[in-house]
Order: sequence, then structure tokens, then C-alpha cells
Amino acid sequence: MNKIFVLNKITVFLLLICLLSCKPDLDFKISGYTQKVIVEGYIVNGEYPKVSLSLNVPLSGQLDTNYIQKYIISNAKVTVSDNINSQAVGAKTEILTSTWNTSRFPPHSYYGTELIGEEGKIYYLTVSYGGYTMNAKTSIPFKTSIKEIVAAPTNEYLRNLYVKVEIDSLQKNSFLVYTRMKRDRYYKQSPILNSDFTLVGENTFLIDPNRGKNDPSFSEGGYFRKGDLVDIQFCTIDSTSTLFFKELSIFSSNAGIGSELFLGEKEALKSNISYPGFGIWCGKATSHYSYIIP
Repeated sequence: MNKIFVLNKITVFLLLICLLSCKPDLDFKISGYTQKVIVEGYIVNGEYPKVSLSLNVPLSGQLDTNYIQKYIISNAKVTVSDNINSQAVGAKTEILTSTWNTSRFPPHSYYGTELIGEEGKIYYLTVSYGGYTMNAKTSIPFKTSIKEIVAAPTNEYLRNLYVKVEIDSLQKNSFLVYTRMKRDRYYKQSPILNSDFTLVGENTFLIDPNRGKNDPSFSEGGYFRKGDLVDIQFCTIDSTSTLFFKELSIFSSNAGIGSELFLGEKEALKSNISYPGFGIWCGKATSHYSYIIP
């Protein structure tokens, strides 16, 4: 199963939700902030669900990995079902397994091993922790495939990369594109495509490799290099997930912190997690491609 680094960045955004020091107590409030359970969960077609949980992190301490790990929740009960009544006859329901893996961040997640995501289905998430029960639902849309991948030269060595997609306006879906060069370790996310749900028919999108400073390909900026093998994941997400990621991106940008930090709850993002949870439970219909830049 492919791992996408940007998902881990979103975990960091959501972890850094509190601007003032507070104790990890779900009922504790200070200056309008409330300790919450931060949920970052995904279910993808053909894959098992994965959920990460934490308490929001106060900024009074040093924000390194060891500090953040103190707020990770590893003893919750996390259940995923394809029926709102998880006990109903015929329902596929699984309690996810709590697993530590210190080679990645966040170093703890809850993984499924039985229930596999299917296109066109709704999935229900239940998180039980600290005497609270948090619920969410998401759908995995039917996937939209890339019709054509096009590389346009900018000079002898560098290329712009475009994808052509046929958009059905009756489906209120948007798209996330993740790319990874063979020499880079992680997938990186381009901006959300069709986030206003206004596009119809065939559309062509420029793909931003969105490299980080530690990527071997960082010096190439927003371009792809001739001869590179690029792995592409094209993900269709529903309207609820779209609104959350769109508002998260806008808030981060308006706060002057780019895509690296999420610093608060001053504006209500459209989280689909019930109180006292916050974050996202997101279904993705994903198509995979490999493309050598000509």
C-alpha cells in the first residue's frame, strides 16, 4: 500500500490547534479554546482504513517529535462500518488495531485488516475515548480516471506536467493529485482541483510537484525533469471532504503560515467529526499511474 506524506503533514496541522498552554483534559477551556480529540482518518478504494488520533497540542513547549508524541492517543476504540448500525445483519464492521511504528510520523495509527474500501459506498467511523463517543461518515466516490498525461517542455531538461480529466458536473466531487519522483521519498499533494464544483467536461490541470527543501528534486522547483519516472495518484473525494481541505488550505494561507502549520480554530472549519472531535474522516477513490517524463 502506498503511503502519502502529505497526510502526515495534515496531522501536524491539526495537532497545532491550541495557542495557549492547557492540560490534556477534554473538558478544560481557556481563552475560547477547548481540548479536543484530533482525528485524521482515511479509507481508500481497495485499501484498509487508517485513523490517527491525538489531543490538540499546546504551544507552550518545544514542538519536536517527542513533545507531540505525549498527546498521541493509543488507547481508544476505533470502529469502521459500512452500515450506520454496525450490528445490523450484513453489516461489515471492524475494530481497528492500535499500532506503533516509530519509523514514520505520526508514529501511531489504527489500522484495519479486514474491511476494504469500495467505490460508491458510505463508511461510518466511531471513536470511543475518555468517556466520549465521536462519530463521522464519509463516502468513497466512483473514481475519475486521467484521460491523458502531457509533459510540455520549458527548456531542454525541465517540463510542465498536465493531466486531462473528464468531469461529471452531476457529481459534486473534487480531486487531489499526489506525485512522487523515484528519487524522492514521499508523495506530495497539488492544490485541490475543482474545489468550487463549477467545472464540467474535459479539463486540463497543471500539476505542482510541491517539493520540500529536503527533497532531492527541490532545485527543480515547480517542474519535472526529463527522464524522471513519476508515480501519480489521482484521488476523487466527496464534497464534505473538499470543503474541509479547502478551508484548511485557505486558513493556513491567510494566517501567513503556508502549508506547514495549522495554528488554530478561530474560524470554524467544516470538520465532519462530532464533538469533542475535530478533523476529517475522508473517503478517496484513487487511480494509480506511472509516467516517464519525455
